[in-house]
Amino acid sequence: MALYTVAMNFLIVIYKIESNDYTAKFLDFINNKIDIISKKINADIKYIDEKYDSSVSFLESLQVLSENYESVLLISNAMPLIDVEETIKLCHLHTNSMAYYTYAENYPKGIVPIAFRTSALERFIGLATNKTDIKIDYELIHNLVFVDPNFFEVEILLSEYDMRYYRLDFFSTSKRNSILIDNFINYNSYSEIVSSVKENPNLRRTLPAYIELDVTNTQNCLTKYSINKISEKLECMDFENFKKIYNNLIDFTNDFHISIGSFYEPLLHDSIFDILKFATSYKNAKIYLETNALLLDENTAKKLISMQKEYSNLNVIIHIDSIEEASYNNIYKENNLNIILNNLDYYLLREPRNTYLQIIKQKNNFDNIKDFYKYFEKYKVNIIMQKYSTFRGNIVDYKIGDMKPLVNVGCWHLARDLYIDMFGNVPICKYDIKKEIILGNIFSKSIEEIWSSGNTYYFENVASNAEFCLNCDDWYLYNF
Repeated sequence: MALYTVAMNFLIVIYKIESNDYTAKFLDFINNKIDIISKKINADIKYIDEKYDSSVSFLESLQVLSENYESVLLISNAMPLIDVEETIKLCHLHTNSMAYYTYAENYPKGIVPIAFRTSALERFIGLATNKTDIKIDYELIHNLVFVDPNFFEVEILLSEYDMRYYRLDFFSTSKRNSILIDNFINYNSYSEIVSSVKENPNLRRTLPAYIELDVTNTQNCLTKYSINKISEKLECMDFENFKKIYNNLIDFTNDFHISIGSFYEPLLHDSIFDILKFATSYKNAKIYLETNALLLDENTAKKLISMQKEYSNLNVIIHIDSIEEASYNNIYKENNLNIILNNLDYYLLREPRNTYLQIIKQKNNFDNIKDFYKYFEKYKVNIIMQKYSTFRGNIVDYKIGDMKPLVNVGCWHLARDLYIDMFGNVPICKYDIKKEIILGNIFSKSIEEIWSSGNTYYFENVASNAEFCLNCDDWYLYNF
């Protein structure tokens, strides 16, 4: 296909603020593409690489940089898979439409940059002045536009192929994305990338992004349909073993989200605060303590709130499926509701940061969900509504409705998640509650070996040939 000719006076601005070792790996590759683009649209190239205290100062620098130009093509130096032809299409669209802002939709992240008229920068600055929560990154201008999209003339370049379902991120700012880019770097065009994404699903399985780790072997707040084998004797993961697993995860993935307490109660662990302190000290990880709050008494709450104030990467998710006694008793074996609500009242009134309530929507609480939301309004806490799981048909089906999307591109749990039990066993996924397929034990095999052994199952799953997955309807749930 012939490339378009672009007449508008463009300046290419290379956004270099997010540079790191991973972006540096692909610099020659992206610089060659930028050079081609600049010649095609007859544009000068300038760079923005300072650290800015505010979004306003960043935009003002852009304004000075782009003086005497009609429009800016903003390209991140973390976009090595930027497609020349698709980018020229965007420039052509921007020129012909006279839009203030032009962006691409339904492409993977990192394939097409954004364009905006320099005359819009005054508006951007005005919006940024009133929005202190706008993060300074490559997405800043896009986020400002969509504070009030009616404020701007916006044009959209739509992908010929709808790639949203694959959730691909080709920004080379992380180890995970760097591996993904390596898998596609030798393809010569966007259409070739699209074909390979569909034909070889293992190219998109890179590193686990979400890890669930149990540090105990029992639960103190059991549902009547409990899926877990509950030990009468409490056992806790040795703190040194936790540190060993955690350090191995750091070496393997570099950045990740980790839930501490997946099936079992982490506050039963007498060293839980040592575990949390150790975990939160690594700033490239986001930690999620998941608890039923039965043990979240005043003393424990004070410790937890103090840690949440000190460590911004510590999050707390509290599982509670009903605030109405009859409904609660239909779900749980023992009536601990009053204790839990009293604990939550003390804890939530102190407005702990990064705290969420999670409720699993099911037949036993569906009629009381509205009351649930109303009850917690006074605490101004975020609520996560979670899907009910039958764990591949192994427990009674109390689901409400069917939320499955129309397009199935494979199981996100097999692609991005890793579950580790207290003894170091890693099943194929968290929904393997009977431990039918164990990928390995983390104390006897490396994480690399365990993760790689899941490739075959993922490939079979995408092809709808994985027998283990036939009765599962949790494949579309996406964590991180």
